[in-house]
Amino acid sequence: MNTDEKKDIMNARIAGRDETATQVLKNSTLPEVQPPKDGGDVASIASTQTEPREHNDSTEPPSKGQRLLHIFKGPTDDTDPIQYSARKKGMILFIISVAGGMSPIASTIYYPSLAQVREDFDTTETAVNASVSTFVFLTAFFPLFWATWSEVHGRRRVYLVSFALSVIGSVLCGLSRHIAMLIVFRGLSAAGTSSVMSMGAGSLSDVFEAHERGRAYSWYVLGPILGPAIGPIIGGYLTEAFGWQSVFWFLALLIFGVWCMIFFFLPETFRKSEKPVSDLNMAEEGKQTEEKKRRKCVRGINPLGPLVLLRYPNVTLPCLYIGLIFGVYYLLNTTFTWSFSQTYGLDSGLVGACYIPNAVGGVVGGNFGGRISDYIYNRNVAKARIAGKPVTPEMRLSMMVLVPAAFLLAASLVAYGWTVYYEVHYAVPIVMTFSATLGVMLPHVTFNAYLVDCHRRKGASVTACNNLSRYLFSGVCCLLASDFVNALGNGVLYSGCAILILLFGLPIFYVKANPNKWHSMREKLEKQ
Repeated sequence: MNTDEKKDIMNARIAGRDETATQVLKNSTLPEVQPPKDGGDVASIASTQTEPREHNDSTEPPSKGQRLLHIFKGPTDDTDPIQYSARKKGMILFIISVAGGMSPIASTIYYPSLAQVREDFDTTETAVNASVSTFVFLTAFFPLFWATWSEVHGRRRVYLVSFALSVIGSVLCGLSRHIAMLIVFRGLSAAGTSSVMSMGAGSLSDVFEAHERGRAYSWYVLGPILGPAIGPIIGGYLTEAFGWQSVFWFLALLIFGVWCMIFFFLPETFRKSEKPVSDLNMAEEGKQTEEKKRRKCVRGINPLGPLVLLRYPNVTLPCLYIGLIFGVYYLLNTTFTWSFSQTYGLDSGLVGACYIPNAVGGVVGGNFGGRISDYIYNRNVAKARIAGKPVTPEMRLSMMVLVPAAFLLAASLVAYGWTVYYEVHYAVPIVMTFSATLGVMLPHVTFNAYLVDCHRRKGASVTACNNLSRYLFSGVCCLLASDFVNALGNGVLYSGCAILILLFGLPIFYVKANPNKWHSMREKLEKQ
């Protein structure tokens, strides 16, 4: 057989196979493969079209773990949180604001119970005060951990875990049989509720645009202001009617209610920054070793990670200023009960009612502060765009607001201290607490929004730094409040606080005047 005959036989066999294949395709139920319009690969298109049938033929139900994970994710979808409807944003703001009030309420609701706890446990004032200071100091430090974890694993998961811990801690506080047990579980409760103190601002930065954040923060920060005012009122009546244990049963139920709101209604708002996908990126990702993943996970839960932001003066200086004014504010609230019960002879019910103007000042100051912060920022942004200048976060810092607020707070402290010292009618110092709270809220709302504007992708971390400063100052002031009053008297004490507030406010001019410097620092941080 020659070569030509062999070729003819081979071609005949191939032709026969093609005819057979064509006949099989006609009789089969496979979907018709359309020829590519752009010269693409027919095989790849056929493979793509036949894959859904193979997937649909699978009737394997989801595993129990997958069902639990779906439930745990809650109402989370792929929508960009910035694009949420106004109604959904309002719901998120409400949940975060309520959750943000849990830590301050849990901190101060316990104050009226101190004497009863000391009597029941037959212990010293120092030991009872340790249960207060433990709560405050852990509220300062634990948000560093929660903030870092949230920027790796998401906000919602951290909220659920932390608030569950707080519920457990509150229940165990009510079951305490000695002061050491109470101190330990007060710390557990503080660690749980403190998560919102850093992550709350981060959650709002995920959802609200820069021009909306001031007003959103004005509602969010009401918790730290209203908590010290509302907590003692509730705690006083509960302690008097049912005993100090009832305070912790109430807290457990309240925090569990917030946990339920988070579980059923709060979506995951944190979105990790996305990098462009390419074949090279996919190949590099495929080569990532388990060791690298492990190291990344370890770095992700480093509780000291957020402190790196304190290297930047535009973060450190506002944090110090807010820490000081909050420390003085907690000092005022701590000594308020003693002064009005001892100096003016008011009972616990009337003293609790005297906190109401303080709470009203927080609402008014927070609402006005948020609105004026957004107004100033939007106005400055519009001017910058017309002039062709870059938009910077420092446009939110208006000395027309911050300077009057500082002087209002300083004047209110001086007036409060000396009117209490000279035993002027108690209506006067009560009014001073209202104006002092206004002076606290205005810069607090402004700087909260400013810090998150500077580091939006690290909103929880920068808020954790601010929270650390606030509660370190507050913890020290709470511990030393009685010593300060006994040594200096209310007049000298609060006059000195007023001077410190004015001095600590001066570096804010430096922050306002150097936007380009802070911008270059932020760029270096983002490249790391």
